[in-house]
Amino acid sequence: MASVFTEAAPQLKGVWSSNRAGLTGGGGLPLGVVTNVSINFNQQISRMFDLNTEGRTGAANAAGVKKANMYYIGGRAEGQATFGRLIGPGPSGCSFYTGYGDICAIGTNSLVLTFKGSGNMDCSGQSSKYTLTGPILVGVGITQNAQDTMINENAQFMFADMECE
Repeated sequence: MASVFTEAAPQLKGVWSSNRAGLTGGGGLPLGVVTNVSINFNQQISRMFDLNTEGRTGAANAAGVKKANMYYIGGRAEGQATFGRLIGPGPSGCSFYTGYGDICAIGTNSLVLTFKGSGNMDCSGQSSKYTLTGPILVGVGITQNAQDTMINENAQFMFADMECE
C-alpha cells in the first residue's frame, strides 16, 4: 500500500521514554520536586601565537610570509548547574539548602543524573550517567505567579568535576 503523502512519509528509527531519566542526590540528601535541570561544564582553552618569525613553518602566503606557530593551552575545568524545583510536597526545602549549601560538606556531596533509552523499539538498552562531584549551592531564587499557587525555585550550583559512564 502506498503512502498518501509519499514525500512526507516518515521512517521510524527508534524510540525512547523521557520517563526513564532521573536525578538523585548523593549522601542521602533530599532533592524535592525537581522540574528542570541545566548543566554546563567547560574547560578553559587559551590560544597562544609565537611572534618569533624565525621559527615559522608551513607554506608562505601571497606576500611570502610563512604561517605563525600557534599553541593551545588547556586550563582548568569548571561546572555550573541550575535546578528548578517546586516548593511544596516532599522533603523540606531547608534540608536541601543546609545539605548542599554547607561548604564543609562538599567532599561528601554529589548529584547524579541518569538518562536511559535507546533506538530499540522496546525502550531498552543505552544509558548515560553523569555524576557532578563537589556540588555547592551558590544561589537560590524563588518566584510565584499570581495566576497559580505553585512556588518555583531555581537553585544554582557550582561543581568541581563531571564524570560520565
